This record gives sequence, C-alpha cells and structure tokens, in this order.
Amino acid sequence: MPKVEEKRKDELTSRQALSMAVEHPRALRNRLSRLHASDLGRLLLNCKDDDERIAILERIPEEQRGDALLELPEGMREDLLARLTAREIEGVVEHLDSDDAADILQSVEQDVADAVMDRLDADERREIEPLLAHDEESAGGLMQAELFKVRAGWKIEKILTVLRRFGHEIENLNYVYVVDEDDRLVGVIPLHKLLFCEPDELVDRVMDRDFPRAHAGQDQEEVARIFEQYDVLALPVVDDDGVLVGRITADDILDVVQEEATEDMYRLAALSEEDDLAEPVPTTAWRRGVWLLVNLGTAILASTVIAQFEETISRVVALAVLMPIVASMGGIAGTQTLTVIVRGIALGRVTLANAWRALAKEVMVSVVTGASFALVMGVVAVLWFPDLGARLGLVIAAAMLINLLAAGLAGALIPLTLQRLNIDPALASGTILTTVTDVVGFFAFLGLATKFLL
Repeated sequence: MPKVEEKRKDELTSRQALSMAVEHPRALRNRLSRLHASDLGRLLLNCKDDDERIAILERIPEEQRGDALLELPEGMREDLLARLTAREIEGVVEHLDSDDAADILQSVEQDVADAVMDRLDADERREIEPLLAHDEESAGGLMQAELFKVRAGWKIEKILTVLRRFGHEIENLNYVYVVDEDDRLVGVIPLHKLLFCEPDELVDRVMDRDFPRAHAGQDQEEVARIFEQYDVLALPVVDDDGVLVGRITADDILDVVQEEATEDMYRLAALSEEDDLAEPVPTTAWRRGVWLLVNLGTAILASTVIAQFEETISRVVALAVLMPIVASMGGIAGTQTLTVIVRGIALGRVTLANAWRALAKEVMVSVVTGASFALVMGVVAVLWFPDLGARLGLVIAAAMLINLLAAGLAGALIPLTLQRLNIDPALASGTILTTVTDVVGFFAFLGLATKFLL
C-alpha cells in the first residue's frame, strides 16, 4: 500500500508538465523519458486542448512520441499529427514497429504520408509499404513485418546461433517461423520448445505443420476468433500463395477486441463508432442527430398507430395509463434477446447454420416470461381498475404475451436477417426492434381493448 501511495505522489499531472515545459524544460524531458507510453498517453489526454498537448508532446523524447500518440483516441491522434511537419512525423515513425508506423501514416493526409515515406530509408519503406496496401481492419492491416523465420532443413544449433545474433531486434518474439525456398510457410516452432531441442535435430522434425495462420485479406474479427480458439501469442499471416508476409501479436488483438466490442455497443445505442469525447460538439451532434432523426420517424409511426384508437382511449382512460407498460416490457425483452444474438454473431457462436436453435430458445423464453408477466400484470390491472374488472386484466395480459413473443422473435430474427443480407447486425437492429415492439404492443393492446371493452 505505501508503494501505491508513493506512486500517486510522484504522478505527473498535465498542469505540472505544462509549468515545467516553461520553467524547467530539460527536467520535464528527463521525467517524461521515464514514463510508460500509457502514462504519456494519459498525460496528453488530460490536457485542456491541442495547444497544451503539442507543448507536452514536443518535450517527449522522439523515440517515445509514436507510442504515446498510439495511446490516444484516433480523432485526437489525427488532430495532433496534422500539426506536425513531415520531418517530425518521420522522427515518430522511424522508432516504431512496422505495424504501428503504418497506423501513424494512415492517420495523416496522403501527401504528408508520401512525403514521410520518401524520407525513410529503403529498408523501412520495404517493411511499411506492403502494410499500407491492406485494409486497416484486415489481417494485413494488423500485421507487422518484423518476425524471425528460418529455412526448412536447418538444424536447431544453426537456428539458435542466428537467433542469438538477430533475435534481440524483434519485440514479442514467441515463435520461429519455418519457410521453404519460396518463402511459403511450412511450420512454426514455439520458442520455449526450441530451447529444449537437441542441437543436431532438424527443424522439420520438431515444427508444428498445423499451426493456425491468418490470410492477409481476412477480417480482423475472424483473426480475433482464431486467437481465442487456439490461445496463441502470435499468428503468422500468409498471402494467397501461402507466402509468409508478416505476423500479428496478441497485444494488437487485444486492441481489436476492445475496438469491436465498443463498435457493437455504440451501434446498439445508435451511435457511430467514431463518436468520441474528444470530438468537437458539432461533429458529435451531427452524427447522433442522424440516428435521432431515424428514431423520430419510427416514433411517429408508433404514434400513428395510437391515433387510430383515439376514441377507444378517450372512452377508457385506464388504457392511457397501462399502454406504456406493454410497450416498455416488449422493448426491454426484445433488447435482451437482441443483445445476446448480436454478441453471439460477433463472437461466431451464432451462425446461419445454427440460427434455428437460438431462435427456438428465444421464442421459448419469450413464451415463459410473457405468460408469467401477463399473469402478474393482469392481476395488477384488475386491482388497479376494479370497475373494468377481469376484462381489462385479460386484455392487458393477452397484449403483453403477444408483445413479448413478438419482441423475442424480432430480437432474434432482425440481426440474423441483417447478417444474411451482409449488413452489420448491430447497425440497425435496435431501431427496427423499437419500431416492432412499439407498434405491435400498442396495436395489440388497443385493438383488443376496442373489441372487448367497448
């Protein structure tokens, strides 16, 4: 506990850093050089505006700036990079691994990226250029060119000799990749296994020929599932001909998992995945306003259904009191089902092949919960409005059962249908579901009331 308290006392705040930048710039630089990239990122994030961030960024040692920038939200990183010159960005890029360097270059204007690439030496350009050619959300966009590969037919002794000479240049070195004369991947050896092999043993006899691999064009979500399925620390990436072109490390996949989970969560709430606290108010308001406009249209549709039963509501005032309960219960039940199905699709656990099982289960759950809460609400309605008695109780019970069943069906069918149409299930499912539960709930309740209470 004392160590934690000591660390808190020693923490550098953005106010202190800005003060030191003016009064003691050298001392600030020395202090920043001892901080981890995540601490530097947090320091920049806590600044009031980009002017303050630039003032601190200029005091961060050049070899640490790239890692610090990569800790920031994408929008904020782009704004800061836009204020740097091509020479300054070159200084950032040359101290990063190839995959991180590609991320930085994809965050700046194309002409600036081209200028930076022209300034890099030939070896760095050869590593980074292939990565820039791939989609950012593909395996090729995630991979890094730095890896340790050996030829099939080598002896363990030779591999260890080369590894001792060049291995220190590669971060997160967990596997040795075995390739043939055409650079096609033929096997993988975990580093710990390599250390316990006999020196004169051939690599062909100890390598794992069935080690999982990713294809350069594969989507990052599929790559994340491979990591989860096989519990590997790094994954080789091959092209269409099986040639080894790079590797993806577990730390990059952790970022992907967080990014995809955030994207699904935002989309279920009708938010853009680019929505960020660091963005200007007009930008955020515009992005959210588009979806609010769509939601307004669906709300008007539900209100139109209610308007068809205006006379019924005016004659039985109790309906206006109970009507929101039916719609609300349907909305919550549908959202529960929707969340489970969308997350199952994202994790690969719900597919078109096994969708009927998920659908059947959700329908059964809807029947059970619908019947239970229909009974409860029927009794509540009878006690609440005794003058209408059992008739009102039966009407609201039947309406609730119908709406919860519709919610379960819609919550499962909407994302599955969108998946079949190659549309992201998280993108529009929530808005469609709300429309279904509101329209069905209001129509069932008011329609039954018109028939049995008037």
